[in-house]
Amino acid sequence: MTTTTSVSSSSSTATTSTSSSSSSSSSTIDTSQFLQLLVEEIQNQNPLDPTDTTDFMNQMMSYASYSQLSDMNSTLLSLQESVDTITSSLSTTSA
Repeated sequence: MTTTTSVSSSSSTATTSTSSSSSSSSSTIDTSQFLQLLVEEIQNQNPLDPTDTTDFMNQMMSYASYSQLSDMNSTLLSLQESVDTITSSLSTTSA
């Protein structure tokens, strides 16, 4: 029983730290690893003291926010590359 509790605690701690680091620009964990930690936390939770629903929802919202911000970042980088290409071609043709 104590093994399950320690796994749940460490998984919860890792997921919480992931949520915090996902909002910063230097994320060291990818989406699949985040989801894997979340699933392991659910599978290894203590049946006598299950994960609080609000904690679980906060983690899911953190994942959703991270996912949307990651997609937005990719779109903005693509847009920046397009603008740089257009600017570069305009400066080349005018010179």
